[in-house]
Amino acid sequence: MKKILVNTAGCLLIAVSCLVGCNSGTDSTVTPTTSAAITSLVCSSATFSATPAAGTAFTGTATVPYAGGNGVAYSAGAGVASTGTTGLTATLTASTLTSSAGNLIFAVTGTPSAAGTATFAVTFGGQSCSFTMTVTAAASTTSPTTGTAWSMNSNINAIVLAAQAFQATLTTAQVTLLQDASYNKAHAQKWSNFPIQGYKDRVGLQTNSLSTAQFASFYNLLKVATGTATDEGNDEYLGIMAADDYLHDFSGETFGSGYYFIAYIGVPSTTGLWCLQIGGHHGTIIYTFNGGKMTGGTPSFRGTEPYPTWTYNGRLYQTMVNETTAFANVMQSLSATQLATAKRSAAQNDLIVGPQKDGAFPTAKTGIKGSDLTSAQKDVLLAAINLYVDDLDDTAAAAVLAKYKAELDDTYISYYGGTTMAALGDYFLIDGPGVWIEWSIQASPTLKTGVHTHTLWRDRIADYGGN
Repeated sequence: MKKILVNTAGCLLIAVSCLVGCNSGTDSTVTPTTSAAITSLVCSSATFSATPAAGTAFTGTATVPYAGGNGVAYSAGAGVASTGTTGLTATLTASTLTSSAGNLIFAVTGTPSAAGTATFAVTFGGQSCSFTMTVTAAASTTSPTTGTAWSMNSNINAIVLAAQAFQATLTTAQVTLLQDASYNKAHAQKWSNFPIQGYKDRVGLQTNSLSTAQFASFYNLLKVATGTATDEGNDEYLGIMAADDYLHDFSGETFGSGYYFIAYIGVPSTTGLWCLQIGGHHGTIIYTFNGGKMTGGTPSFRGTEPYPTWTYNGRLYQTMVNETTAFANVMQSLSATQLATAKRSAAQNDLIVGPQKDGAFPTAKTGIKGSDLTSAQKDVLLAAINLYVDDLDDTAAAAVLAKYKAELDDTYISYYGGTTMAALGDYFLIDGPGVWIEWSIQASPTLKTGVHTHTLWRDRIADYGGN
C-alpha cells in the first residue's frame, strides 16, 4: 500500500513540475497582467525593510498596501527608477492578489547618489501613486561582529492563506497530525537528513497519506512559502523530492516524495508565534513567524542523490548545480596565498552543525575574513550566500540578503579539498556573525557510484526564530 501511495505522490509531483515549467514567465511592464485589478494603492502607507545610505549598495524591500484586489496572480514587473535621489530601482515581485486588501512587494536595489528622498512612481491594476524612501548620509564603515535577530517582512499573508487552504482539505484525523495547538521548539527540532527508515521521530502529517487534491494544495503552500528563482526555492525542493522518487525506483526502499512530512507548529496566523516545517530525507524547511514577521528561516538542509544531474520521467534535474558552481567560483577567485590561508587543517567529512546538533557552533573562526577580500571577491561570496537565501519567499529573501551583506566584512570562509567543490571530500564553510553555511561532498550510499551533496544553512542567532 505504501508503494502505491508513494508512486501517486511522485506522479503528482511530476505533473506539478511540468505545470510549473509550462506556465513560468516574466512580463515587461510594472502592471504585469491586464486581469489583475485593485481599487486603491496606498503609497502613503508604504513601509521598508531597511534604510539605504548614500553611496552604499542597497538591497531591500518596499511594501505598499492595496485594497479591492480581485484574487488574480501576477508576474514580476519591470524596474522603476527613482527620481529626486537617483540610483535606486524598485521592481515589483510576483505574487497573487487577495480578494480584498493586501500588499504589493517591491525589491529595491541600487546605490543612492546622495542623501535625500528617493521617489518611485508606480502603476498597478489600474491605480497609480508614488512612494518615497529616505536615504541617509553615507553609512559608517564599522562592521558588526555579533549577529542580530531577524524581524523580516515576508509573504506572510499569502503563506497563512495557503496554510489554511491546505488544512481545509484535510480530515479531522489528518489535522490532528498536522498541527500543534501552540509553538513547541522541541517539535521544531525533530528533523534529520536520514530517510524514514533511519529517523522515525519527525512530527506532522506524512505526504503519502494525501489524496491527489490534497497533495496539490500542499504543493501550493510550498510554492507560496518559498522562492521563485530557477533551481532554487520551490523548484529546488521539487528536485529534491524527485531525486528521492528516483532512489525509490532504483532501490525499492522507503525513499520518495510520499515520505515527507508537513507540520504547523502553532496555529498559522499573521499575529502569533508559529512554525511551518516541511521535511524528509534530503530536504528540511523550518520557517518561524511571530507578530507577522519572519523571525527565522533556518535550519535549512538540502541534499541530492543522484548528483549533479539526472533525468526522471522525462525531465532533466540539476538541483544543486548552482551551488556547486557558486562555491567553485569563490575558490577560483582566491589567490594562492588566500587559498593557503583559507584551507582547513584537517578534512571535514560531514557537517559540523548538522541535524541534532543545534547550537554546536565553534567559538573560534578560521579561514579568511571578509574584510580581507577584494570587492569583486565579496560579490562572488555574496552570490553564493544568495542561493541559500533565495530558498525563502522573495520578499523575505531580499531582506535577509541585505542583512548578511552588511555583516560580510566579519564573515569568514574556509575549505578543504579541491577547487571544484564537486569531488569526494570537498568541503566549504561560510561563518559569519549570523550566516552559517556548510557544503559537503560525500560518497553515494544508495546508488553506490559517484558522490552526493549535503548542505546546510543555519543562523547563529535566528535558528528556530531565535526561540
